[in-house]
Amino acid sequence: MSDFLFATPSFIDGVMSVIDLFGVSQEYNDSHSEESADSRAIRADVNAIKADFINAYKSTVASYA
Repeated sequence: MSDFLFATPSFIDGVMSVIDLFGVSQEYNDSHSEESADSRAIRADVNAIKADFINAYKSTVASYA
């Protein structure tokens, strides 16, 4: 699961979110264009799939060793 859409909050941001009733202090990471956002999302998806394949391969090889 990727989190590149949301900015990483700090502890202070978490405390402030309890007080922020109207969502004024929420931050999001944005892109220059829709195409840029799509390419970032696709790249994150491909990287997640690659990581899953690597983990599956390692666990398969380890079970045969």
